Amino acid sequence: MNKMKKVATNAVLRKESKSFDGWFKYEVTIKNEDGSKTIVPAYGKDLQDALSRVVHDDKVNRVSFVVKKVPVIVWSAIWIVTLGTITIYLRSHAEEIGDAVGLLYVATTSILAAITVSINNWFKLRNKDREL
Repeated sequence: MNKMKKVATNAVLRKESKSFDGWFKYEVTIKNEDGSKTIVPAYGKDLQDALSRVVHDDKVNRVSFVVKKVPVIVWSAIWIVTLGTITIYLRSHAEEIGDAVGLLYVATTSILAAITVSINNWFKLRNKDREL
């Protein structure tokens, strides 16, 4: 049995941005799983870009619902345990690694920080109402 999914049924171009050259504001009509319809604003360089931003917002809302249930202290503990694990692994294999152990400390910590910042930015990218 097929489950009904959200479907964009109509999109109307509302206006072109005056402050951001090449950007547009659309109003997209979305038919929800329960059959109700909602109209959401969508911003993008073209309609496909605007629709992808609406889909991104929907994904962020679904994932953030779960992520917000986990306390901040748990996320901090996960980060600290990961750093500790990396440190223990590099320390136990220091003789095999040789002189590059310091470089590996810096590299793995930088990669972990970059992953953390990327995940944080993914949650912050939203289809916000802007002055167009």
